[in-house]
Amino acid sequence: MNRKYLPLVLTAVLAAMSFVFELTLAFSFPPAPFLKLAPGDVPTIVAAVLLGPFSGAACALVNSVLFAAVTGEGGPWGILMHFIASGGMAVVIGVLARKTRHLHLPMVAGIITRVALMVPFNLLVTPIYMGVSRQTVLAMIVPVIVPFNLAHAGLNTLVSYAVLRALPDKAAAGVRGRDIF
Repeated sequence: MNRKYLPLVLTAVLAAMSFVFELTLAFSFPPAPFLKLAPGDVPTIVAAVLLGPFSGAACALVNSVLFAAVTGEGGPWGILMHFIASGGMAVVIGVLARKTRHLHLPMVAGIITRVALMVPFNLLVTPIYMGVSRQTVLAMIVPVIVPFNLAHAGLNTLVSYAVLRALPDKAAAGVRGRDIF
């Protein structure tokens, strides 16, 4: 069997799973109903760990674009914010998982990365996207944006960790480290 295209095919399958999870399993975040918690980052994180950071980023990009195209939610700004949040987290997890060969530190670093990225990007993009003042967004950082991103990243990394630990070593070894680029 030719395994040349296996990383690309697995990345595409995981990106499709990410989109379906985002579309069907999302639920509102109580302090801000316009924010949705969804397990769409689970396949993205799995791709980043098993295949590499570029595969994880590709999953995040495909999910972001498809979600906005199909639902009409978010538009270009939503795509950008979703990709920065999920893609940034996936890249950090993918890079650190390759370097350390462990999951704990990369997962924690991914959570921290998502929160650290989304604070300044919300300050920059949300006033444009939602038509509110920067002061309004600044007032939302601690009670809404940080808790949402901690919850979203925490839930997704926890489930990803469980999925990755449940995979048989032989199956994971067959694709590990083969990125799409």
